[in-house]
Amino acid sequence: MRLIAMRTNKGYKFGTFLLASVLLPAVMAVPTQSSERVVPSNELRKIFPGQFQAHVRGYRVRFVATSDGRLKGYYGSISDTGRWSLRGNRLCIMLKDWLDGKTTCSSVRRTRGSWYEARGIRFRRM
Repeated sequence: MRLIAMRTNKGYKFGTFLLASVLLPAVMAVPTQSSERVVPSNELRKIFPGQFQAHVRGYRVRFVATSDGRLKGYYGSISDTGRWSLRGNRLCIMLKDWLDGKTTCSSVRRTRGSWYEARGIRFRRM
């Protein structure tokens, strides 16, 4: 994840927020606990599309994944657009700015309660 701060006359304002979706190649997968399990494709299809709250390195980001494969991410007044898809048991996303237009795919693990994790990014359906 890359966070670029731009200096303004009122101090620092966060400009570009680069995130993974849920999925940056640079973020290593967190070792799984025995209570976690990989989410199978039939369950992923029940989760996506939808609206999601994600936690990325301490930042709270909101995502909207639509049924036609569009994806939009929001961090305060900053947003990005892209695409999402399911490939077998893997969630794939592409974000124009936050992921430099690159598609990344990852298996999704169910953690505690309604939370999921993919490549160290925690998220849940809203």
